[in-house]
Amino acid sequence: MKNIVVFLMLVELGITCPGAAAQDLFQSQTLGELPPQMMMPDPAEPMPNDSSSVMLPGELPEVSGSTVPAQEPLALPATPAGDPSPSWGYFTGQDLQMFECQPALLESTGTWLRRGFWSAEIDAVLANRIFDRRPVILFVEQQTLNNLLIRGDKPGVEGTPRLKVGRFLFRDQTNRDHTAEFVAWGGGNWSQEGQLDGTNLAVPFTRDNGNISFDGAQSSQFEYDSSFNSFELNYHVKQRLLKDRMELEPSGHWVRRAQPSRPYSFLAGVRYFNLNETLNWNAFGIPDADDDDLSETGTYDIEVSNDLIGTQVGVSSTYETARYSLGAHAKGGMYLNMVSLESSFNVSGDVTSGNTSLEEDNIAFIGEAGVLGKYHIRPNLSLRVGFEVMLINHLAVAPSQIDFNPSGRNSISTGSDNYYIGGSLGLESYW
Repeated sequence: MKNIVVFLMLVELGITCPGAAAQDLFQSQTLGELPPQMMMPDPAEPMPNDSSSVMLPGELPEVSGSTVPAQEPLALPATPAGDPSPSWGYFTGQDLQMFECQPALLESTGTWLRRGFWSAEIDAVLANRIFDRRPVILFVEQQTLNNLLIRGDKPGVEGTPRLKVGRFLFRDQTNRDHTAEFVAWGGGNWSQEGQLDGTNLAVPFTRDNGNISFDGAQSSQFEYDSSFNSFELNYHVKQRLLKDRMELEPSGHWVRRAQPSRPYSFLAGVRYFNLNETLNWNAFGIPDADDDDLSETGTYDIEVSNDLIGTQVGVSSTYETARYSLGAHAKGGMYLNMVSLESSFNVSGDVTSGNTSLEEDNIAFIGEAGVLGKYHIRPNLSLRVGFEVMLINHLAVAPSQIDFNPSGRNSISTGSDNYYIGGSLGLESYW
């Protein structure tokens, strides 16, 4: 009799052991581990109630009085025909997995946005250049009061390309990305030209300073060109979005939503900025001082270059969601401006001429500010549109170097402030 009781006890333990082991495995999952893959049971098939039944793979044991909540599959795109398991390979390339007994993607929006070791931003920048609020008058027609002038707010909008390439370095303990970035911008040419015909043109005193100039000419024209190129190397620290949150809808379904965040970013780096300008001014029909029956031709050619090199710092603040973002940014720094000037003027058949070749250094400032909006077409591809302003002061511009001094200029005029105001449109990508 005793042997029969012992045998029955061993049989009972052998039958109940698999169910207990499965239950312990399910309840031992922690937040720091990857949950096991599970298959949802078919709702049409009832769960086995007999504890002696053999459990099928992927089924959960039914425990009396268990507080484990009911499992629900995550709403995902339809799976291929013949595949009974719901798949979330659309998001992660893995099969459906459960987390804390609730369906949720194991990757936060703050992680899959801006993911990649490399990034690139390419923009088409349309900007209007302003270098003087007042026009520079070259000639005045004394009878009609018509003027030949260079407009300080012309020629209008000019397009320039801008490219930024970034390399991810590391992510710190406060969830900030550290990156190195290189920015190249430039290639635009702000050009304007003009012509004036008259019977007795005169150069204003503010231009020739009382020296012999192109006074009395019958016709005049000019061509003025300005262009810049900019190169930056920055160290950028960017905060990321907060972790996603799970929200319970009134229908009883859990949904995952990104938390709107206001991340900040900071940068520091070095920059080289080059501004080149040329002015070619010609006058025709200038009276000959010795013989009134003859006329002369005058030319004034000016080339000026500003080479700025220095350091800069910047900051930005953004309101960011899973689909779009809107932010403001600003950066600026002090620069050493190495200015060079080459100019010459002459009047044919006359000894009136002058040449200037100078180099000077001064301190300049470059500042940028703007507003930028992004729409995330895909997690690694965004459409960008923005409005921006750039200020550069203490520059030498070509029209300010006119003085008709036969012995050449004694110094370079570097008191011009250049403003570039416009918008940008482009794409941003990570890989």
